[in-house]
Amino acid sequence: MLVGLQYGDEGKAKIIDALAPEYDVIARFNGGANAGHTIDTPQGRIALKQLPSGVFHPHAALYIGSGCAINPWKLAHEIEQVRKMGISLEGRLHISARAALVQPHHIVMDRRGSDAIGTTGNGIGPCYADRALRVRNDTRVNLMLGDLLDNETDTVVSMRDIFTRMINADGGTSPWVAEMSDLLLGLPRAAQVLRAYIEPDRGWLTSRVKAGAKVLFEGAQSVLLDVVDGSQPYVTSSHTVPAYAYVGGDLSPKYHRRTIGVAKAIMSRVGRGPFPSELGGERSAQYCHDASLSKVGKDEEQSRFSAEKLLRSSDPFDIGTALRMLTGEYGTGTGRPRRIGMLDLAQLREVIKTHGVDCVYLNKVDCLAHYANSSYQGVPVRVHRGSVSGDGMPNVLIYHGLTEQSLTLGREGTLDAVMNGFIDFVERHIGAPLTGLGLGPERASLVSLDAHSPAPVAAALPHV
Repeated sequence: MLVGLQYGDEGKAKIIDALAPEYDVIARFNGGANAGHTIDTPQGRIALKQLPSGVFHPHAALYIGSGCAINPWKLAHEIEQVRKMGISLEGRLHISARAALVQPHHIVMDRRGSDAIGTTGNGIGPCYADRALRVRNDTRVNLMLGDLLDNETDTVVSMRDIFTRMINADGGTSPWVAEMSDLLLGLPRAAQVLRAYIEPDRGWLTSRVKAGAKVLFEGAQSVLLDVVDGSQPYVTSSHTVPAYAYVGGDLSPKYHRRTIGVAKAIMSRVGRGPFPSELGGERSAQYCHDASLSKVGKDEEQSRFSAEKLLRSSDPFDIGTALRMLTGEYGTGTGRPRRIGMLDLAQLREVIKTHGVDCVYLNKVDCLAHYANSSYQGVPVRVHRGSVSGDGMPNVLIYHGLTEQSLTLGREGTLDAVMNGFIDFVERHIGAPLTGLGLGPERASLVSLDAHSPAPVAAALPHV
C-alpha cells in the first residue's frame, strides 16, 4: 500500500503512476472528492478526485472500496473526462456497492461549517457522520452507492426528503437551494453512468488476490490528517493510516506485504491546524486562511509579489510565500494557497516508526535548490522536536552543499557524491530507506534508488 506521510499533496499520484505497471489492481480505501491527485500523462494533465491514479494504465483494474464517500455527480463527470481522453473503463472500474453516498444535505452542512476547520466543502465529513448516525428523525440517512442500483427512484426521493426537511427547518432561506435542486434533478443521469461500475460482490478484491493479482492501495489525504490519529479537530473525516486500507479496501490484512510512504521536501498544508516547521508560523497560517476566504490564489499572488525578492528576505514568512509561488503549492481541487514549511525529518521519523513504513519516496527534492538563493544559503531542516534536542542541539540545522548541478545530474540518471550524501543524511534521520527521488513534475524525473529498496517479504503472497 502507499500513503502520504505529511499533510497531503505529497505527489502520491505520481508515484502510483510510476508503480502501476507492477500491479494488477489499484485501489482506493478512504476519502472522496475532497482529495485531488494531479497526473501529467502523454494524453494531458488531469486532476483525479475519486478515480484511482492507475487509470492511465490499461492493464490495471481499478477498485473504489467501501471506506470511500462517493459524490455520484463528480464521479460520473470524472469518468466522462477520462473517456474523452480515450481511456476505457469498461470492465476495469469496480466501485463497492457499500461505499457511502454523498447527498445534497451533506454538501450544505459542510459548507456551513467549513471555515472552522478549513474543509473543502464537498460534504465528506457530514457523509461519514451520517454513516455512523444511520437514522435521523426516523429517516435513514446513511445511503450507500448500492441503493442507487437497487432502487434508484426511492433513493432520489429519500435524498430530496432529507434535504427539504433541512431547508424547511432553516425557514427556506439557504443560498444553495437552487444548486442542490439541480443536483437532485441530475442524479438519475449520474446513476446511469455509474451503474455499470457498481460492484455488489463484497469479496471481489479478495477473489482477485487469491487468483494471484497484485494490489496497490492508494491512500487519500495523509496520515497526519487521520480522523483519530491526527490533531483534532484539524483533520480529515476518514481514516488515512495504512492499517485502515484493509477495512476500507475490503481485503484481509493477511495479504499485507509492505507500506510505501510518500513525502515531499517542500512541505505544505492547506487548512487550519498545527504545522511545526511552517515558515512564518501563525502569520503564514492566518494569511493562507484569509486568502482562502477571499479566493486569493496563484494568479493573484503572482501579480502582487516578486518571488525572487521575497526569497532574499530575512523574514521566514516572505521565504515561505516565495517558495509557494516558485513551486506551485496551491490546492489541487480548491486553488487555495498552501502553508509552506521546511523539511521536517523529526516528524517523518515519528510517522514512519508509528505506522511501520518500509520505504519512502521523497518528492520535490529539485525545489530545494531555491534555498540557495535565499537568506538561509542552504536547506533548513527540522531534525528534532521542540526547540532543542535532548542533548541540547538546536532543532533546525542548515544543510549545505545541495547544488543545482547535482540535481541536474540526478534528473539525467546520475547520482553524484553530493546527492548520495543528501540521501544518506535523510535516511539517517528518518530511520527508513529512500526508494525514489522526485526531481521534477514529469514522469521521467522520478529517480529510482534500487540499491535502497527493501528486500521483498513473503514472496509467495500477492503484493498489497
